[in-house]
Amino acid sequence: MIVNKIFHILQVGDIAENCIIAKCPETSKAIIFDPGDEPKKLIKYLKNINAIPELIVNTHGHHDHIGAIPELKQKFSIPMWAHKDEEEYFLDPNKNYSALTGKSIKIKPDKLLTEKDIINVGTLEFKILHTPGHTLGGCCFLNNNVLIAGDTLFAGSIGRCDLYGGSEKTIFRSIKTKILPLDDKTIILPGHGRHTTLKEEKLFNPFF
Repeated sequence: MIVNKIFHILQVGDIAENCIIAKCPETSKAIIFDPGDEPKKLIKYLKNINAIPELIVNTHGHHDHIGAIPELKQKFSIPMWAHKDEEEYFLDPNKNYSALTGKSIKIKPDKLLTEKDIINVGTLEFKILHTPGHTLGGCCFLNNNVLIAGDTLFAGSIGRCDLYGGSEKTIFRSIKTKILPLDDKTIILPGHGRHTTLKEEKLFNPFF
């Protein structure tokens, strides 16, 4: 699925996680957000859209969002970035829950981000919104009127808060202070399920 001519959404893995590819329309350079699984499927898709992968960025470090990272890093010789408070998830298969799947994943991020950082690839620019609550270092990434929301916010729901580092109080604060002030026309690309808009969530999300 293509959104806004820049964003490509591919569902991957057993939990149908949304890997989001942001491709610069002028340079074809691309950021791969949350490559959860099925690296061969992702590599084939990147080739089909003539994307030039420059960077992997993760909203958080749970196993369903990180499975394809090692193969993509090796294939394209590109780094992976994540928030500094999320590093422990990537380094510990018990905290990212990959140990429970029989395929323990341990990855060291190449750069640890803070909310002050800006991500640039080609002509694309992303602001970082630190939105803990689902995990300690969970983030959303904003490009103009499109928000890559990871598992912080879904259409009609919010991320679960009962896993390591999760907090219902914290995720509500993150949504209230970081997401609700955005323009109502903001398109929300979540880590699972269909995309939505902030206006729609304000009207129909029972957690708001």
